[in-house]
Amino acid sequence: ASSGARTESAGISVAAAEARLKQVVLQPAEAGAQFTQDQALIQTNDELAKARPDTEKARQQYADWGQVLQYNVQYSASVAPDLVFSGKIARVMNTASLFQTSEGASAALAFIRDLAAPTVANFLVNDAEGTKISDTQVVKDISFPAKGDESFGWRLTGKATFTNGFTVTFVADTVWVRAGRVNGNVTAVAFGQAPNREDVVGLVDQFVGRAETAE
Repeated sequence: ASSGARTESAGISVAAAEARLKQVVLQPAEAGAQFTQDQALIQTNDELAKARPDTEKARQQYADWGQVLQYNVQYSASVAPDLVFSGKIARVMNTASLFQTSEGASAALAFIRDLAAPTVANFLVNDAEGTKISDTQVVKDISFPAKGDESFGWRLTGKATFTNGFTVTFVADTVWVRAGRVNGNVTAVAFGQAPNREDVVGLVDQFVGRAETAE
């Protein structure tokens, strides 16, 4: 966006941010025909700060960055044998945050990139209906095509245990991206092996396209 556009939209309200973020995140059809929505959650700065052990520091950071609001969606495919060892994406998580300025969004993204691996593991991949996640490990800065204004990719691995007791390795590729004043991550989870790269790239491209249109 131009500097003029940023000036016009400075001071965006929480209500306006919510409407915009709901248009930015991946929609159910983009996750896949066999996917259902597990979560759609708006989180205010206060709610996000209370979820962190350093609550007061978090509040100050969000104020300094000009963070307005965050929105999270999660979609899951029905658990089926062909999801394992196929590279098919079994779960998609997408988070988007809106800031008053692109500079604030960039500063927030830099903070996330510097987070310790255990911290990342705790908030990026969690339990879902029918699946329990454990023993998560993180490899930061995997190779991934550049997207948006800034981007980087991480890979998470661990154990996924289904309700019938069957346990398999999960591999999740997470791509963090900034497009103007929007930061977001797209996480694609597969069972038994890494998710197909082409499919992950497609999801990220759709998210970036939505974020850029919202600018």
